[in-house]
Amino acid sequence: MRRVWRDGTIHPVWETLSVPWRACVDQAWEAYRAGSLPIGAVVADAGGGILSAGRNRIHEGTGPPGTVFGRKLAHAELNALLLLEGEKNLRACVLYTTTEPCPLCVGAARMADVGGLRYASREPWAGSAAMFETVPYLRRANLDLEGPENECLEAVLVGLLVERYLSMQPKVLPSFMKLYEKVMPSASRMARDVYRSGLLRTMEADNASAREMVLALSQRLSLPA
Repeated sequence: MRRVWRDGTIHPVWETLSVPWRACVDQAWEAYRAGSLPIGAVVADAGGGILSAGRNRIHEGTGPPGTVFGRKLAHAELNALLLLEGEKNLRACVLYTTTEPCPLCVGAARMADVGGLRYASREPWAGSAAMFETVPYLRRANLDLEGPENECLEAVLVGLLVERYLSMQPKVLPSFMKLYEKVMPSASRMARDVYRSGLLRTMEADNASAREMVLALSQRLSLPA
């Protein structure tokens, strides 16, 4: 999948991403390769410099000091926020995450007092960004919130996450898939195709990079360029 800019120039998806988004996708792919949910997050300063990075570690038995792992609380956004050290001006910082944050991570972003939150893909099952508009305590933070801005990246990340759920076969899978297929049908179809083909498992075994993963999944999409 390539993205056509207004001047007609065609760019591969990865090449359109900023440094924080590339770092987030790197973290998500590392989480996938480690057997956890493929969700990654970073905290960046006002200039886009990476201050900390975290990933989902729910299904892992180890992790760097200061991170949460092996528990349902081991979410990417929480780990990125926990690894912030010595940063005094958090209101100037932005939390980037590959997936719309759940209630836990919405609350963590609020309590950490970061000034902005960016998420690259919607999450119809547990995504809770709307809480910043509906809950008075969260609304009071006046946090700068932005949702998906790159359709191709969103579809790739949704495909990656859905493929992981198909591999894990949790009890909620039928309800989860029904919702995803309703909200994001193209990405869900791609995920099923990729799951059947074993593509991501092969790429994992071959130590493929996050960039290569994005390219491979984007080529499977049936979205307009």
